[in-house]
Amino acid sequence: MMDNEINSEPYILSFNEIKQAVERIEGGIIHTPLCESKLSKNMDYNVYLKCENLQYTGSCAERGVRNALLASRAEDCARGIVVPSTGNIGLAAAYHGGTLGVPVTVILPDPTPPAQVHRCAEHGADVVLCGENYGDAITYAMKLQRETRQTILTSDNPLVMAGLGTVGVEIITQLPEADAVIVPVATGGLLASVLVACKKLKCSCLVYGAECAKVPKMMKALQAGRPVTVPIVPNLAEGLNAPSVGANAFATLKGRLDRMLVVEESYVARAVINILEQERLVADGAGVCAIAAVMQGLVPELRGKRAVCVISGGNIDGGRLSRTIQRGLGAAGRLLRFSVTVADRRGGLEQLAKLITDENSVLKSLVTEQMWVHNDIGSTLANIVVEMANEDHAVSFKDKLRALFPSARFTVFELDDKHKMNVR
Repeated sequence: MMDNEINSEPYILSFNEIKQAVERIEGGIIHTPLCESKLSKNMDYNVYLKCENLQYTGSCAERGVRNALLASRAEDCARGIVVPSTGNIGLAAAYHGGTLGVPVTVILPDPTPPAQVHRCAEHGADVVLCGENYGDAITYAMKLQRETRQTILTSDNPLVMAGLGTVGVEIITQLPEADAVIVPVATGGLLASVLVACKKLKCSCLVYGAECAKVPKMMKALQAGRPVTVPIVPNLAEGLNAPSVGANAFATLKGRLDRMLVVEESYVARAVINILEQERLVADGAGVCAIAAVMQGLVPELRGKRAVCVISGGNIDGGRLSRTIQRGLGAAGRLLRFSVTVADRRGGLEQLAKLITDENSVLKSLVTEQMWVHNDIGSTLANIVVEMANEDHAVSFKDKLRALFPSARFTVFELDDKHKMNVR
């Protein structure tokens, strides 16, 4: 069943459809590992990671796309499919469409990184850049579908959802003792299908959703009792940036979801760094949203229990990864930005430089300004960024800097304007 064939009544996914998908996609996707996270050693949680970022194109979307293409009518596949995407499902459709001989047109928002656009084209898809966000991509896909009679494929398609549900089957098979599963939420297809699978195979297993606080479409839908549209605000978890949850996904999980978690963006950035440094894995902001929820302390009831965090994707280009790391270091207190007044003469920076060296911090940026110092012609303002080992190291550095330079002012490095403030 393709999206333009869906009835006006929402479709509720069954476990039997997920079972069929398990058999259908066998051999065409990777059975990704489920491993214990190093977070378990630093926190009072037994955290496990379901590493869907290790699929060939870097996300769990491959499962859903492959199932939909294999189960669809030959005439639908022959006409081709249109896939609105922010990256993951578009890449998955391009790759599996190429292997199965199905023509694919991927509609991406104009700000999509060139590397992702190139990867879709490299797999043989026709790529169209349109609009500013996923909502614009959907609108254009519907227009194209009316003109070409091609089929639109989204993660709210029942066949796609059934394929995504195989993630839940694998989790319970790999870790029968799982007490809870936390799933990132875009349109909700992954969450709804994993819920169906996990609840069927282990009824006591809790299933939580996690989304970025800047685009809380699932939380708003649960509060309203129906899918509602929310503004798409740029954020680090851009793979979750859907304007609303899918009608089929919402109907499937309504009344069955145990909790919905809304994650601050600063913790998304910190989770990306944690996964990179501690787990030696690369994941995008959307993919780490479940881990970010644990790091933010949103699930205290899961302490001491076995909680599985789904890493839904790892499609992040080098430039965005670099910016995310910098923001995460700032949010974690590992980048300090401060200004200090020093003597405008030879050796004026010597005392400051010695402190930075003695404290084993790393100088990242130094800019001096004279024109803004109005009260002392013999002074200059030094604006500095240094990198610290951790938050304790940063506190120690601050204390010693204030002792030498009482006028030093620090800027808290936060992602959201409402959190920005200057402190003494």
